[in-house]
Amino acid sequence: MSALAQQWSEASRGGERLAGPQWLEQLRTQAADQLQEHGLPQRRDEAWKYTPMRLLEKLNPTIDPLEQSDLVVRPVSDDLMPPALLEKQDCCIDIYDGQLASTLENLRPGVSILPLAEGLSLYEAKLQKHLEAVDINGSSGAFAALNTAFLQHGMVIHLEPHCDAGSILLRWAFSAGEMASIHNFRILLLLEKGSKLQLTEQFESLKSCGKALNVISHIDLQEDSYLNHVRLQKEQDNSVLMTSTQAIQGENSRYTYTGFDLGGGLVRHELGSRLAGRGAQANFNGAFVLDHQRHVDNHVCVEHAAPDCNSEQFFRGVLGGRSRGVFNGRALINAGADGSSVRQSNANLLLSGLAEIDTKPELEIYADEVVASHGATVGQLDEAAVFYLRTRGLSDAAARRILTSAFCLTVTERLEHPALASRIAELIDEVMPSDTIV
Repeated sequence: MSALAQQWSEASRGGERLAGPQWLEQLRTQAADQLQEHGLPQRRDEAWKYTPMRLLEKLNPTIDPLEQSDLVVRPVSDDLMPPALLEKQDCCIDIYDGQLASTLENLRPGVSILPLAEGLSLYEAKLQKHLEAVDINGSSGAFAALNTAFLQHGMVIHLEPHCDAGSILLRWAFSAGEMASIHNFRILLLLEKGSKLQLTEQFESLKSCGKALNVISHIDLQEDSYLNHVRLQKEQDNSVLMTSTQAIQGENSRYTYTGFDLGGGLVRHELGSRLAGRGAQANFNGAFVLDHQRHVDNHVCVEHAAPDCNSEQFFRGVLGGRSRGVFNGRALINAGADGSSVRQSNANLLLSGLAEIDTKPELEIYADEVVASHGATVGQLDEAAVFYLRTRGLSDAAARRILTSAFCLTVTERLEHPALASRIAELIDEVMPSDTIV
């Protein structure tokens, strides 16, 4: 077992904890035991074979004492936080070093946003089933175990039936402290029948931080509810981000996730949905633009557990420098999930001879009358297209940049809000790698 896992497990057993029911304390203890026994993920773990822990171990982050003792919402200077992606949000929540750093205001009628402690007191039965469902076993579940062992800071977002919650922005940032630390946060989104929400997450620190963040999000979508979820990650090269986002969907519910990874040293997103009600739909879209030695891993799993459900996984990657990307997309169609439709697509451009992509689409089908397709491609720019643009007066570098940007715009075009799509397209162009294979 790694020294880091040992250190974190021991830290989780002391200090002040969030008061809660007995089952919560038992869950924390069980998670700490798993972390101590199995340690961090290793290459022998199939789900982690392409994502080593070298950067995390080099940082050697400690658990901030405030993770255990400070339960107070802390104000943060505006100059430490990144600007909002959109000009106006119905609600903007700052999460700074893994703690709520702004008051929860400007909420529409029918919307409740509560710190985890208050949410547990109001929605214990609903939250318990989600918290206990997290897989904390073995070394592959190390970060889920770590988050659960320190289950203290988080929030609950609840939408009443037929509520239109508008748009909520979560802004995540690290301070520029000298000591490397890792922070854990838990989010639970409960959308009742017919409700809808636009949730945007922005991970961006203004200064080099050398810190790590470990976030788990639970999404409960009841009948006819809709969550449009956008995530922009543009962190510093010496930061680590681990996220796990798991949804359970009821009848005719819709979940759309669109993620953009434009930075970060070591980043991994575990994304999944269980389509438990007839007619549920889940769409996972993503683009990652990597340079230098950045590493981004997207692991997606959609389980079709009811008839007539639809899912799509659409990811595009651009890699330069010595960067590395990982995409593992899995779709499981269970027996009885007849009439399901599944589409998977992952295409990648390698702009450097030292860049690497590991892609693995998977289909597992146990039902009849299913429509399914999947595909993955890895290559370089079409030289014929480059030549065509050069005949129109563009330089070789300009032609390649335009074609590479257009490759990623197939993802931004899927966003519902034109202003957000335009802004993210600008950010993609700003971070586009300059090296190209000719």
